[in-house]
Amino acid sequence: MKLITGIFEITVLAIFSFLFAGYALFVYPLEKLSEKTSSEVREKKLRYSPASQ
Repeated sequence: MKLITGIFEITVLAIFSFLFAGYALFVYPLEKLSEKTSSEVREKKLRYSPASQ
C-alpha cells in the first residue's frame, strides 16, 4: 500500500511540474509578447501612468 501511495504522489507531482514548466516556457512568453505589441495596452499605459515632470 505504501508503494502505491508513493507512486501516486510522484505521478501527481510530475504532472503538476510538467504543467507548470509548459506554462512557463510556452504560454507566458506569448502572453507577454502580445501585451507588448497590443496598441490597446499601450494606450492604457499612457492614460493611467503617473505624469512625470
